[in-house]
This record gives sequence, C-alpha cells and structure tokens, in this order.
Amino acid sequence: SSCAKVTQKEREQRAIKGYTKGSEAFTNGDYSSAEQNLSRALKYLENLTPEQIERARFMLAKSYYLDHDYTNAIIYLESFLYYYPNSPEAPQATYMLIKSYYKIAPDAYRDQSYTYKAIDLAKEFLSKYPNNPYDSDVRELIDKARQKIAKHDELIAKFYEDYGFYYPAAERYKDMLINDTQYISKTKTYYRLIKNLLLVPKQAKRYEDKYKDMLKKDEDKLRHAKAQDKPFIEKRIKFWKLQIKRWEDLAKKSRKEGLEYFEKYKEMFGQTPYVVKLERLVKESNG
Repeated sequence: SSCAKVTQKEREQRAIKGYTKGSEAFTNGDYSSAEQNLSRALKYLENLTPEQIERARFMLAKSYYLDHDYTNAIIYLESFLYYYPNSPEAPQATYMLIKSYYKIAPDAYRDQSYTYKAIDLAKEFLSKYPNNPYDSDVRELIDKARQKIAKHDELIAKFYEDYGFYYPAAERYKDMLINDTQYISKTKTYYRLIKNLLLVPKQAKRYEDKYKDMLKKDEDKLRHAKAQDKPFIEKRIKFWKLQIKRWEDLAKKSRKEGLEYFEKYKEMFGQTPYVVKLERLVKESNG
C-alpha cells in the first residue's frame, strides 16, 4: 500500500541514489534537479557518510545560490556554516551568503536591513579570512551597499523635507554627513542641512499654533469645570505649555545652528549657487 513503511534497505537506496543523482546534476549545472535529489538524500542522511552529508549540504546550498533562489540560499548556507564553521568550503559559503543578503535587499526606497546584514557579514569575512580569493569582490560589494544606504538616507531626508518635517530632515542630513560622507555631494548635503535648520521655525509654528489652540480650549474648560475634573484639565494645560516651550526652544536653537553652519559653509566651499539661495532664505526668515 502507499502507506507501507519504508524499509531500511529502501532508505539506504534512496539516500545513495539521491546523493549520486544530485551530485551529477550539480556538476552538470542542472540546479533544480540537484536541489530535489540532494534534499531527498538528506532526508535519509543516517545512511550517508559524514563526508557525504557535508558535501550534500554544501552542494544544496550552492545550487540554490546559483539558481538565484537567494532566500533558500540564505537558509541553507547559514545551516551549512552552523554545522561546519571550519570547513574548507566555509569561506566560499560565507561569500555566497553575503552576496545572497545583498541580492535580496530591496531598492533604496525601502527598508535596508538586509543591506546592513550584508555589510556586517562582509566586514566579519574580511577580518576572518584575510587572504581569500573573494577579497576585492567583497570590498566592492561593501562599497555598493554603502552607496545604496546613502541613497536610502537621502530619500528619507528628502521625504521629510518635502512634507514640511524640517527638524527630522535636518537630523537625517546631519547623520549623512557623518556616516555617508564618501557617497554624497557635501556641498548639496550641507545646503540641505542648513536650509532645513533655517526652516525648523516654520514647522515649529505649525505645532505651536496647534498646541496654543488646545491650550485655549482647556483654559476655557477649566473656568467652568467641576472640582473633580480640574486636576485632569490642569495636567493637560501643563502638557500643552511644555510642548509650546519645547517647539519655541527648538526653533531658536535650529535657526542659530543653521546660521553657524552657513558661516562655515561659506568658508569651506566659497561662493556656490547654493549660497545665493540660502542668503535669500535667511532674509525671508528675518522678515
């Protein structure tokens, strides 16, 4: 019957057949057949030698990688490296793992967790295997990954800026000047940082107006409130006042910082087209 128990003899045969056919398919570049057969062989791995098990696990992981199935490649490469960290194939397996993380990372518009993972693994790899054949390729990958992250940071900063969230935009541009310095235009990024710092008072005013409106409503309520409600309304009033003060301070601090950066900017870069734009912005915000 179809539910008949698989005998020990059949298990041995399936293991050996899967291993042999999988190895042949792998050598011939038929990776989907290699994946099927090697997976079958590993189902009955107690019938394989330790060397065959290690080899099957490596070929299976590499088949997924060469088949461009990077999600499965990551699963099987990580498993291989967990069981065989000192294998002669470990450097190659780590290299394929780095590339797989880099390949599954989405474009710069979306989350870059996998790009960061690829960078971390690549740095670890370079220190662990100083004389490996993949060295220049891994260094180039780190470079490309850093460029992608710089692009991602810029897109987020620009998104904040376009929607009038000038304070978080300025903080992002500041981070870029520390972390992404070799992948960005410094003149342009400093310009955007200064512009956003000078525009923080505009964002602050929106929040101040909103909180002042809330404050006025609660002050009116307080006049007619019952005794038991007063402590809650007073608490809210205190909160609105704190928020108004916070945004007033942030506006002053950001403007001062923007003007200081502007002086430094002129010293560093001289008279760029951005200087004219910033001078106009300073004039407008004075008015």
